[in-house]
Amino acid sequence: MGHRGGRRRNGDRTVSTLEERLRDVVARRYQDRHPFNRRMHDGELTPDELRRWIRNRFHYQRAIPVKDALITAKFDSPALRRMWVRRIQDHDGGADGEGGIERWLRLGEAAGLTRERLLDADGVLPGVRLAVDGYVNFCRLRSPLEAVAASLTELSAPDI
Repeated sequence: MGHRGGRRRNGDRTVSTLEERLRDVVARRYQDRHPFNRRMHDGELTPDELRRWIRNRFHYQRAIPVKDALITAKFDSPALRRMWVRRIQDHDGGADGEGGIERWLRLGEAAGLTRERLLDADGVLPGVRLAVDGYVNFCRLRSPLEAVAASLTELSAPDI
């Protein structure tokens, strides 16, 4: 009997072929390959370019725990909810002054941005806002499997 999409599994071959294809796409096209990111990692951005990147990336980072809360709410299993809720705590921290969001705020301050400016989404580029909203809505509207799959960037970028 075929699975979704009409394809049939051939032992581990289908899974390994899919994995190979995904890894190939990541190796060629992941965000660290983009010319802007290469310039950033090579220390070639101007201070204004770096601040603009921090501000827009922060907009994405602060949406991650919201997205993860939406995914957590999809799970019927308490064990899955407990496992996924850790992702929210990684970003929001266990108390004020902790977590990934706080670290991004400190990075922004070190680059000359105020917390108030980082937290004000008015200066975020429209394309960034559209992409972030689309990502959050995708995870809100799609199946738990699709939402989880869209959230596993650590599989494609463990060393970044």
